[in-house]
Amino acid sequence: MRLWSFLLVVILSFFVAFGCGDKKKVMSLEDYAKIESELELPEPDIDPARVSAVAEKYGYTFEQYKEFYEKVQKDPDLQEKLGELTLKKQKSQ
Repeated sequence: MRLWSFLLVVILSFFVAFGCGDKKKVMSLEDYAKIESELELPEPDIDPARVSAVAEKYGYTFEQYKEFYEKVQKDPDLQEKLGELTLKKQKSQ
């Protein structure tokens, strides 16, 4: 009986220790478009405090936003999809 109790405690401890890890939220193009439309800045380095405040509102950090910004700037396919999202949003309003 003690063995089962000990194993149960070890297994529960394992799940508590590794099950509650800090997982970063991955930014989607839709979230990026929302943040970008709210910011209306050509580059995030112009006003890092403002970018940080808006990004945190959506659950992201300044670094995550900046990384995704750079990714979008380098990828024409992402730029095209971003344009389509923006156009779709404008048509619905």
